[in-house]
Amino acid sequence: MPSYNHSYLAYRIGRAIDLNDNYNIHIELTLDINGKDYVPDVVIYPKQAVDFLHDEIKVKTMPLTAIEILSPQQSLNELTDKGSLYLANGIQSFWLVLPPTKTVIVYQNISQPVSYSTGHIIDHALNLEIPMELIFR
Repeated sequence: MPSYNHSYLAYRIGRAIDLNDNYNIHIELTLDINGKDYVPDVVIYPKQAVDFLHDEIKVKTMPLTAIEILSPQQSLNELTDKGSLYLANGIQSFWLVLPPTKTVIVYQNISQPVSYSTGHIIDHALNLEIPMELIFR
C-alpha cells in the first residue's frame, strides 16, 4: 500500500520527467505482461496524443521505463524481481527508488545497476538527465 512519502515521490518523479516534455507520464497504470497484471508506480511512454474517448484498463504496449518506489511493506527482492520481469518484456529501463536512503537505482540490464544519491539521475534509454534535488526535497 502506498505511503505518504511514496505518493509524494511518485508526484515529484513525474513532475521532474515532465519538465522535458518529451514523454507521457502515467501513475499506477496496469500493464498486462503475459496475462498477469503489474502496476508500476510510474511509467514513461513516448509523447503521443491521448484519446480521451477511448480508454484502456490493462495496457499491453510496454512503456519505455517503469519506476518502482519502495514502500514500507515491500521487500527489495520483490521489486528487483519485478524489474527483471519488466526488462525481460521490452521495457528499456527500470528505476528503483529507495526513499530511506534518498537513492535512485537505474537498470537497463538487471545485473548492471547504476545508483544515484547525489548529482543527476541519468537514464540512457530515455536520453534523460534529472537533478536529484528535483526528486528529494
